[in-house]
Amino acid sequence: MIHMTLHRARLLGAAALFSFAAFTMTFISANAGPGLELAQAQTAPSPVDEAQLSIFVTAAKSIVALRRQYEPRLAAAGSQAEADALIQEARGLMSTAISDAGITIENYMAIANAAQSDPALRQRIETAVGASR
Repeated sequence: MIHMTLHRARLLGAAALFSFAAFTMTFISANAGPGLELAQAQTAPSPVDEAQLSIFVTAAKSIVALRRQYEPRLAAAGSQAEADALIQEARGLMSTAISDAGITIENYMAIANAAQSDPALRQRIETAVGASR
């Protein structure tokens, strides 16, 4: 029972950890999951220009790299306290990665949320990701 509870807590922790990159995960990775948002959704700058798009993609790629780095560590956490510490550490690094890319968390989330309901914007992001590889 304890093992099952810890496993469930790790899964929920992983969802919370990567939730503010949920859009990034849906178009780059097949393992998107629900979670809590860290930033209040705002409307995306309209329209999203190429500079904003490039900055968003840079931030998204950093988030995906962090996700790949932290998922196995979170899965291997020996306790809920260790998992919680890893989640907090990764959230801080994700926030820094977004800021370092030159975008606010609010704008990052606004673009990500807008892309979920705007197929044209989503396609532009996917094309930019493909072109930057």
